[in-house]
Amino acid sequence: MTAMVDVGTKIKIPVPAYVIQHPRGLVLFDTGMNQATADGNCANYWGQGLCGAFNSIQGRDEVIDRQLKAAGFDVSDVKYVVYSHFHLDHAGNIKMFPKAKHVVQKAELRAAWWPEKFQRAAYVMKDFDTTRDYDFIQVEGDFDLFGDGTIVLLDTKGHTQGHQSLQVKLKNTGTVLLAADAIYTAENEAGVIPGITWNTAASMQAIDRLKQIRDARQGQLWYSHDAEQHAQNAKTKVFD
Repeated sequence: MTAMVDVGTKIKIPVPAYVIQHPRGLVLFDTGMNQATADGNCANYWGQGLCGAFNSIQGRDEVIDRQLKAAGFDVSDVKYVVYSHFHLDHAGNIKMFPKAKHVVQKAELRAAWWPEKFQRAAYVMKDFDTTRDYDFIQVEGDFDLFGDGTIVLLDTKGHTQGHQSLQVKLKNTGTVLLAADAIYTAENEAGVIPGITWNTAASMQAIDRLKQIRDARQGQLWYSHDAEQHAQNAKTKVFD
């Protein structure tokens, strides 16, 4: 999670996804790791190398379809899927939502289909190889999803070429910034360079941008893989 810090140390991290209820339809932010990683088929799906490197311990009930069911929804209820980026732990279950609108940065979609050599490993083509005819909304830069300021996509390239974070405005909670992999953990917000970046300078700029927005709006900034923060947020589960 951090560049050149505790190299080789293995840690247990969460892989979150978020459901947002909006009058225009149910919105899902990221889809987690593919079901195969919970069904004992990781080696056939990811390949032995990735399975060994990431060592997924995801249970079947933790896959997004069952997580939605536990929250009272069905995969067919999801009208919009917004992707922070297309890495294997964020877009792994895109195929569970064939009828939804898929919102992604244009640069990210291109990077996933034609990744640079040193960026290839975290994009698993099996995740999205049959999705070319899906209803993609390709955006470039910041984008207000419904035009009402409640769900705004923020350009936070750096981790990948087309990484985006999500700003959500809730009635009682206020502004919540879902950083995704722009900020893995609290250490990254404190200035430690994230462990995987397409462009380190852009990555640090993205972190600064999210912090500035958080402070200006007196909001909350949620990291992607911070176990301590995730456990604290999970105590509430529903934010309104």
